Amino acid sequence: MQRIRNFQFLIIMGFITTLLVGCQNVQDSIYDATVSLGRSKADLQLKEVIIDDMTYSILEGGNPEGETILMVHGFSAHKDNWLLLSDRLSDDFHIIAIDLAGHGDSSSGPELDYSIPKQVDRVNDILNALKPGKVHYMGNSMGGAIGLFFADQYPQHLKSLTLIDNAGIESPTPSEYFLLLEKGQNPLIPRKPGDFDVLVNFVMSDVPFMPWPIPAVLERKSLQRTAINEQIFADMMKSREEIGSPEYVRNVLEDIRVPTLVIWGEEDRVLDVSSIEIMEAHIPNMQAVILPGIGHVPMMESPKQVAEAFRNFSNQL
Repeated sequence: MQRIRNFQFLIIMGFITTLLVGCQNVQDSIYDATVSLGRSKADLQLKEVIIDDMTYSILEGGNPEGETILMVHGFSAHKDNWLLLSDRLSDDFHIIAIDLAGHGDSSSGPELDYSIPKQVDRVNDILNALKPGKVHYMGNSMGGAIGLFFADQYPQHLKSLTLIDNAGIESPTPSEYFLLLEKGQNPLIPRKPGDFDVLVNFVMSDVPFMPWPIPAVLERKSLQRTAINEQIFADMMKSREEIGSPEYVRNVLEDIRVPTLVIWGEEDRVLDVSSIEIMEAHIPNMQAVILPGIGHVPMMESPKQVAEAFRNFSNQL
C-alpha cells in the first residue's frame, strides 16, 4: 500500500512539475513575443558584435541617415529598457542600444571584470568595431557613470553626452538607496519571490502598466541573475572606492568638453537629484532638465518627456 501511495505521489508531482514548466514556457513565449513587437515598433533589429573573446548583444536600427544615439543601460538592466524611448526617436536618429558585459544577452561570467573603467573600455571597443562615427552618448544610472568617464577618456567618439539619473556623483543630499545600503539592504538585487516588485516600485515613481505575464517572467529572470548581479555590484562599488572620490570626479567633470544634457527624475530614490548641483558647478557646457513626479528610469516612465528634452538639446548643437 505504501509503495502505491509513493507511486501516486510521484505521478502527481510529475504532473505538477510538467504543468509548471509548461506554464513557464507559455509565459516566456508571450514575453518574447512582446519584446519582439516592441523592437519592431521601434524599428530595431537584434545583432551581435564579437570582439576578441567577448560577445555583445545590441539593438540597432532607426534612421540610417540620422545621427547616431548610443544607449547604455544601468545596473542589472539591459538594452530593451530603451525601447519606449527609441520608438520616439528612431524616425530621425540611428539607434544603437547595447547590453554591457554581464547584462542581458552579452558575455558574462565570474572571471570577468565589471568595474566602471573596464566597462568604459568595452564601450570604446564596441564603437571601434561598429564605426558609427561620432555619437550622442545616452546613459542611465550606471550607464551614465560610464558616460562621464567615457567622455573624459574617449571624447573623439562623442558629439554629445546625455546623462539620465546618472551614477558617479556623490550627491550633497544622500539618497534613500545609499541610506539603505548603510543598513545592509540592497533593493536593487532581488533575492527571493516578491523582491522584484519591491525593485520596480523603488526605481519607478510612475510605474508603466505591465500586462500578464511580463512581471512574472521578469521576476524569474531577475532571480536567476542574483549571483552575477552581486558580483557586478561588488565591482561597481570597488570602482567607487578607486575613482569615486570628489576630487577625482571633479577633475573628470571639468575635462568634459562635449555639450552635455542631464535629465533627472525629481522623485528618484536611488540617486538623489541634488547630484545635478555638482555637475552644474564643474561641467563647462551643460544644461539640466528635472522631471517632476518621475523616478530613477525616466526613459521608461516618461519617454515622451525624455525624447522632447533630447530633441530640444540636439537641435541646439
